[in-house]
Amino acid sequence: MTTKSWRMEAKRRWGKKAAWIHGDGQFALLAWCRVLTVTLYTTRTEAEEQKKEIDRTACGGLCTGDHEIIDLSIT
Repeated sequence: MTTKSWRMEAKRRWGKKAAWIHGDGQFALLAWCRVLTVTLYTTRTEAEEQKKEIDRTACGGLCTGDHEIIDLSIT
């Protein structure tokens, strides 16, 4: 899938719920705290590194620690 297609897939899945969708790539890091935010990464490693960081430091003032990585290629 192209970059544009990954963004379109993320918008299809979470566009109505997400406060924002940023980035490019097939790996989506979802933060379900306060409001849903979605950040896309080209590699699982990038997404996992960022998830470790927000798990450690929190994703915002009302962080509940509810973060997950979704591979957009899996339906």
